[in-house]
Amino acid sequence: MAGSRLNRLLDFRSDASSPPTSEIRRAMADALVGNDDFGDDPTVNRLEEEGARLLGKEAALFVHSGTMANMTAVMAHIDPGATVVVGERFHIFDHEGEAMTRVAGIEFLPVADRTCRGRTRLLIEEVVIRAQPVGLLCLENSVSRPGGTLIEMAHMQELTRWAQGHGMPVHLDGARLFNASLGLGVEPPQLASCADSVALGLTKGPSAPCGGLLAGSAELIAKARHNRWMLGGNWKQGGIVAAGCLVALEQIGEGMAQDHENARRLAIGLDAIDGLAVDVDDVVTNILYMTVTEDGFDLDTWSDYVALHGVLAGPFQPHRICRWVTHPGIGADDVERALQIAASAAVRALA
Repeated sequence: MAGSRLNRLLDFRSDASSPPTSEIRRAMADALVGNDDFGDDPTVNRLEEEGARLLGKEAALFVHSGTMANMTAVMAHIDPGATVVVGERFHIFDHEGEAMTRVAGIEFLPVADRTCRGRTRLLIEEVVIRAQPVGLLCLENSVSRPGGTLIEMAHMQELTRWAQGHGMPVHLDGARLFNASLGLGVEPPQLASCADSVALGLTKGPSAPCGGLLAGSAELIAKARHNRWMLGGNWKQGGIVAAGCLVALEQIGEGMAQDHENARRLAIGLDAIDGLAVDVDDVVTNILYMTVTEDGFDLDTWSDYVALHGVLAGPFQPHRICRWVTHPGIGADDVERALQIAASAAVRALA
């Protein structure tokens, strides 16, 4: 057993890499199902009810991914041709933007941000609204691109008031909402209360095998359900995967706090390796960025060595930066093993 664990692949590329637990697999095998096209899959219905309860909203919709949750929400809130105000480093803009413009037919008004010590603030006061109609403000918490950073509750409320003053509803991309909730010390419904709709990723913190939830008013969710159908997202016997998602939601707890602790230990350890640096103060949830600081450090040598020894980190980006993400599939011992391998790789990369 010990040998097999030592040989196990450690995937730090994404928190969607965590394998399903035996409880999740059993629940999927034993799931009660119906045809969700007609609303009679009992397990999908139960997951949607639980999602609405968890987020303090009237209703929820089970979708294939967080991306689909965001897309169906935007299409439900506004018509083609409207403008979405969004942080320029938010996932909806910098990763899903092409799909949003091509499929939903919307325009973007990107907003700059400032990040310091793991906190991100949108410079909303610099926004000048010229285009009409401006229909929606999209937020994200935690914020993936700067490194799993947090938007403080006071600023979330400030942004909500700004949107209300301009007659705009608010959508929250909560792909890692549970991480944000833990990092901010607030309950998920309190964080979700800052938005009219909330997209929740189920493959990140909860570690479900697939899926996402969109929560909001009953009227909005009815529109989003129609949009899901237009996008080819109906489930048929979706209870098979919904059962796994329900177990994943039940298992959220101390494990997520461990993910955050592991990320910080990983950051401190990587920062101590010659040729590597991590801004430890920026690591407030489960994501960190590692920077190569030495010009003579060979990136290919380092990457090949860690991969050969069973550690996968994100690919190097411009400015010699790569991302690491912790999740329930990574334990404290795994962090120590990864640090030992990273240190050995760095010696070879600097040789």
